[in-house]
Amino acid sequence: MQMKASFEDNYLDHMSNLKIESNPSKNTLTTIACGISFNVTRNVIEEFCESGASVLIFNFNGLSFEQSRKMVFEIRQGVFNYSLKKNNRVPYSMTLVLDLGGSVITTGSILDTKTTQRVIELSTNAHVYVTNDLEYKFKCTEDRIYVNSDIILRLKTNDRIYLDYGKIELAVIRVDEDEVYCVIKRGEFLGSEKIVHVPGIPVGSTSLSKLDEEKIRTGIQLKVDVILVPGVRNSVFFDHVRKFVNIEQGGDISLYAKIDNSVGLENIDDVLTGVDGVFLNRPNLSMEVGHDKIFLAQKIVLSKCNLAGKPTITYGEYLNSMEVSTVPTTAEVNDLINTVMDGTDCIYLDVTMRSSNKLHCIQYASSLCRQGEATIWEQQLFTELNKKSKPKIEPAHAVSIGCVEVSFKCHAAAIIVITTSGLSARFIARYRPRCPVLAIVSHGKSARKLSVWRNVIALQYIDPIENVWKDIENRTRFAMDFGKRKGILHQGDLVLHMSCSKQNVGFANTMSVFYVSAGDFVNA
Repeated sequence: MQMKASFEDNYLDHMSNLKIESNPSKNTLTTIACGISFNVTRNVIEEFCESGASVLIFNFNGLSFEQSRKMVFEIRQGVFNYSLKKNNRVPYSMTLVLDLGGSVITTGSILDTKTTQRVIELSTNAHVYVTNDLEYKFKCTEDRIYVNSDIILRLKTNDRIYLDYGKIELAVIRVDEDEVYCVIKRGEFLGSEKIVHVPGIPVGSTSLSKLDEEKIRTGIQLKVDVILVPGVRNSVFFDHVRKFVNIEQGGDISLYAKIDNSVGLENIDDVLTGVDGVFLNRPNLSMEVGHDKIFLAQKIVLSKCNLAGKPTITYGEYLNSMEVSTVPTTAEVNDLINTVMDGTDCIYLDVTMRSSNKLHCIQYASSLCRQGEATIWEQQLFTELNKKSKPKIEPAHAVSIGCVEVSFKCHAAAIIVITTSGLSARFIARYRPRCPVLAIVSHGKSARKLSVWRNVIALQYIDPIENVWKDIENRTRFAMDFGKRKGILHQGDLVLHMSCSKQNVGFANTMSVFYVSAGDFVNA
């Protein structure tokens, strides 16, 4: 696990002492999120659980309530089946994340001049009109493209329009009464109803659309764990969303801001004050800041989230070539590993919606995450994060920092946290220990929301409580047994343990140390 390099005194020594032949840990600390479509089956969900994915991201676009309910039912049934058959009856903590569509601009439909025609070719250096005249909604040709917004009429000469997630780039020559005349800077084939992006101009209003409100209500009824809010530009809009969710009785749902536009990026400090987490949408953001600067945006957002203690999900079209290939490109491998090294909590693989070998994609991503995790200079990262925790901080926060520092000093194999709300586990994960954090909670919702965090393995403890002290002992034994079964703990390993010293303390305030024995644990 690059142990020698991890405890060097400076960055150059750390980098120069990395070893090619060093084996990474067998435990993936970075969370893997998978995209799923509306027709997902419980068997596929079982495969996701088996491969270690712990976050599922989906949307309700174009679905009725019954179709949405059926999709969520299949997910939960798959998780239940896996927990019953493969996870030794331990409930598997799978986070359900609803992705709101938000306001989007799309092109019209291609005019079928031939029976088999589904696309048109927009050639580089050719010219094309972009119009919002409804007459052309179903008549898009090489000469004239319809888009469903009048936002294009606000453009100026040399402004850019991107079609199909940036595959096609247009530059504005002039703006007429109801259309824009453009030169095609980068050509490609265009299909029907593709996404249109106009950099620098916010799409939509500062309030939720009626469609998004309905999706939120559906998500609340179906008890999703996280909602991704698109188009966030400042904390005012996000506060409006949270107020609506609370009014609809969804206060137990975590709300993550999608950083998908340049305005939200500029206001990231303001946005972070009120969010539960962040979803970094690199493809959308790159069309505004530029593909050559998206690496900077990623470093800025992830570092600020790490400092603020907010979990992050990063989406960058990772391993897309594995839709048809069994091996990703070198660029895709480096991109994913660099994202892990930049400090993301979770990697989102949308390729799982399209690949015929979903399990292989997840396993490959997990192996890459472990390679990246092994090279992080965690000792220095912890030191810098610790310096930012200026006194006076709350006791739960301070105890968690001490726990992570001890885990570094004694090379702990795992940290076991007995927690109710998950607060102590979140604080520990925030300071990036080298080992897994086994968080034992009694509430399923708390366990699932914890699963987004890097390092955290959230386990729901479902046995009835006998008494306070006996319950702590049982939960600890439960965590140790789980760690042994999963290969996290082995005989002779050192384990840190955090729990409450007495009932109703409110947070884990006591730290102790155990060695893993062949049978039960023994006090060190």
